[in-house]
Parts: sequence; C-alpha cells; structure tokens
Amino acid sequence: MLLIFIPWDIWFTSLGIWGFNPKYLTGLYFFNLPIEECLFFICIPFCCIFTYHVVWTLSKNKSIKPMKRACWIISFALLLAGVLLNDLMYTAYTFIGLSIAMLIAPYYVNMKAFFKTYLILLFPFLVVNGLLTGSFIEDQIVWYDDNNNISLRILTIPVEDFFYSFFMLLVVMIGYQRSIDLKVNI
Repeated sequence: MLLIFIPWDIWFTSLGIWGFNPKYLTGLYFFNLPIEECLFFICIPFCCIFTYHVVWTLSKNKSIKPMKRACWIISFALLLAGVLLNDLMYTAYTFIGLSIAMLIAPYYVNMKAFFKTYLILLFPFLVVNGLLTGSFIEDQIVWYDDNNNISLRILTIPVEDFFYSFFMLLVVMIGYQRSIDLKVNI
C-alpha cells in the first residue's frame, strides 16, 4: 500500500491538489510530506487489518466468490465516472484506481467481510477525517483544492475521501489476504 499511496501523496501535494497546515505539524518532512502523513500510512492500515481480521474470522461464510459480479458492476461504474470526470484529478485517479482494485479484490478478499469492516470503520473515519478537514476545529489540518474534486462534502470531508479510504483499505486487505494465503500454501 505504501508503494502506491506515498508516491501519490507526494505527487498530489506537489501539484497543490491537497496540502497540510504547518500550524499543526512537527516540521519533519519526507519528500515534502509531513512525517505525520507518512505515519498515517502505517498506523491506519494496521488498525484496519486488525478490524478486517476480526470481522472475517467471525464471519460464518468465508467464501470469496459470491461478490464477484457486484464488484465488477461497481468497478465499471467507477471507471466510467473516473473517465467522465477526468478533468478533476483527485476524483478521476481515485475512481479509476478503486475500479482496478475492485476487479482484483474478489479473487483474494472476502468482500462481504470487507464491506462490513468498511462500515464499522466509517464512524472513526468521520470523526478523524472530519477533524483533519476542519469539522470540529477553527482551521483545517488538511486542505483540498476544490478544482480537483467534485466539491461535494460530507461535514467538511470531500466525498472522494470516502472512495480513497475504501481504495486504500482494499489494497491493504488484498495484500493481507494474499499473505495469509501464501502462508497457508507453504
């Protein structure tokens, strides 16, 4: 996941698609990314893997097959939206990237468990991302250039963040589930 999202974050920050308020940062940077942002890409996926593992372990049906058709339909819709909104970089890249992940995921991830996990994680996502984007504080920590997204927000969170989060977590779960499958087969 780090191989996809850290370079993406570095690139989008350099283009001014989003940025970070230095008032809330330590001042330590890695390739122009605040160290806090880099740590986010380590801590959050770990917590989400734990949540997914619990949901998946408690799931009665561990099959990965039943959700393939739904994932393909969602993938096609996301791809179409990404292509149609190609002038909005955050929207287009997020939708197209998630579209690709949705084609791959049902072969490795129990998508029912993943969707349940995502729903569970929406509450902390709303609180934390709401805080980061300025819902509960005077000034936002993370800002977005609305010329690169559809300018639709839930609280102060760009709607693309919900898809970005879904994409990021799905990539993590593909890797996680694949690593479990490899260990089982060894």
